[in-house]
Amino acid sequence: MTIRFNPDDKSAQHHNAHHCLEITVNCSPNIDHCIIRSTCTVGSAVCVSGQGACPTIKHCNISDCENVGLYITDHAQGIYEDNEISNNALAGIWVKNHGNPIIRRNHIHHGRDVGVFTFDHGMGYFENCNIHRNRIAGFEVKAYANPTVVRCEIHHGQTGGIYVHEKGRGQFIENKIYANNFAGVWITSNSDPTIRGNAIFNGNQGGVYIFGDGRGLIESNDIYGNALAGIQIRTNSCPIVRHNKIHDGQHGGIYVHEKGQGVIEENEVYSNTLAGVWVTTGSTPVLRKNRIHSGKQVGVYFYDNGHGVLEDNDIYNHMYSGVQIRTGSNPKIRRNKIWGGQNGGILVYNSGNTAEPWRKVYNQPFQ
Repeated sequence: MTIRFNPDDKSAQHHNAHHCLEITVNCSPNIDHCIIRSTCTVGSAVCVSGQGACPTIKHCNISDCENVGLYITDHAQGIYEDNEISNNALAGIWVKNHGNPIIRRNHIHHGRDVGVFTFDHGMGYFENCNIHRNRIAGFEVKAYANPTVVRCEIHHGQTGGIYVHEKGRGQFIENKIYANNFAGVWITSNSDPTIRGNAIFNGNQGGVYIFGDGRGLIESNDIYGNALAGIQIRTNSCPIVRHNKIHDGQHGGIYVHEKGQGVIEENEVYSNTLAGVWVTTGSTPVLRKNRIHSGKQVGVYFYDNGHGVLEDNDIYNHMYSGVQIRTGSNPKIRRNKIWGGQNGGILVYNSGNTAEPWRKVYNQPFQ
């Protein structure tokens, strides 16, 4: 079956209905193998709204619409499986105002806006979706939205993969996030998502980018092969970064700058082209119990007033020194094991300093 909404006045000035298919309070139809099209420039092709609205929509094609593809709002729920959602003028899917759908195995691609947009307390469970080649982010979270996104592929976005901003939250677990033009994950403006167990790789910029007072838990991810830093923390952002593997990047492993903060602990950072960790421009992270090794330059590099704490780390086998401190930097360095650097263990120069006595630094060959 094909369902079409083609109003003569596409702007909706002369009609009240803004949706091709509308499902409202306490309605729970089964909709299967339908083609749904709308040329109206407002509203959505499919709108599910209100308490008790709980349809099952499967194997449908919601594409080529001049508005949002699927819109779920006002406490609506429902099951949405195996749908094709593509080439819509606005988001492929909107979830808003405590909407809480289950969305599985949907193919959401080539949108002229974002792939999935959750905002204004929108929720939802997204599993095994393929989200790619959308003009803006693959998945956007804003304004207290809190979706759960599990085992999806989010890739080849024309900007970023996942964008969490303006106090967004969300759990992103065991996804593959790759080959996006900007960062695989962006976190900003007091947002606090959980990014756990994902593979974040081969991005045209960085892996995870946390800026503008971003927060978040970045845990147990495999981050590799990105063109810029695997994780970048800047402008008063303060995430928890732990148990990640950050490796084989074309730039540095972790880059903390412009008053970046955060707790960075028990990560393995290795085989990156530039420094394993850079700390600069007034930044004060805590780096604890990390293994930072086998880099092509410095292990940990403090410069231009980079500060913070470096304690209980293993730093070894770098092409340059294990640690460099320069140009007004003054970190606290204690109880580290630093060995195998081809240019020495700790190099302090150009007005660098360290607040800790040298006798507290392990800085000799380690067997």
